[in-house]
Amino acid sequence: MIKQKLKASFVHLLISAFVLSSFLLIAFYIWYPAAYSSISGLGDLLFILITVDLILGPLLTFIVFKKKKPSLKFDLSVIAAIQLAALSYGMFTIYQGHPVYVVYAVDRFELIPAKEAFPERAKQEEFKVSKLWFPKFAYAKSPDNVEEKNKLLFDSLSGKADLERRPEYYEPIEQYTDVILKRGIDSTKLFLTKEKKEKLQVFLKENKKNKEDFAYLPLVGKHKDIVIAVSRETGVIAGTIDVYPWL
Repeated sequence: MIKQKLKASFVHLLISAFVLSSFLLIAFYIWYPAAYSSISGLGDLLFILITVDLILGPLLTFIVFKKKKPSLKFDLSVIAAIQLAALSYGMFTIYQGHPVYVVYAVDRFELIPAKEAFPERAKQEEFKVSKLWFPKFAYAKSPDNVEEKNKLLFDSLSGKADLERRPEYYEPIEQYTDVILKRGIDSTKLFLTKEKKEKLQVFLKENKKNKEDFAYLPLVGKHKDIVIAVSRETGVIAGTIDVYPWL
């Protein structure tokens, strides 16, 4: 009996692991590349998903499994339904929270999650992106028209979307490289502690560059804020450093 239970639980575990790992592979490779998963607070949700799908499901199968049990099919169906519901909810929540845009506005980069992104409102075609694909970098340009600028200000004060969440104001980020580089944080003040210096050295070693070769700017996420490094030579985003960016 124990061997049958273990075998059933193991088969359940393999199926669950295959389904979950296939989804997470897509999620981490496409939706949450680089450090986006950690600053988006994905860890807690993953813990729940893994607990329900890889531990609770097989455990319940072990408990209820009895080869000649009349209600076995019904019991396994209930377990599968509960597990599927939990998995579907987790997948949807992960989808809703993944960044569709990484937007630079005023003095920082910010992740704009799918539930707050509206690509259909973008004026430029390159920002009418699919929510199922990689995050898109953009520069949020404040309107030149005074009346429109004031309207945007009053909208944000009344609780409506601010500049970084308004795709109609998005511009190609490469056109504003000079502006972004000028607003970098003073690295001598940013990397003061031993821990921050060590993380900076790891980043510089990986990129084979010096500290002065990058501009360092805040990257704002739901769970925490870190530093994003922009190459002064090429204007390309070089990577992130897991240190608190605010002085």
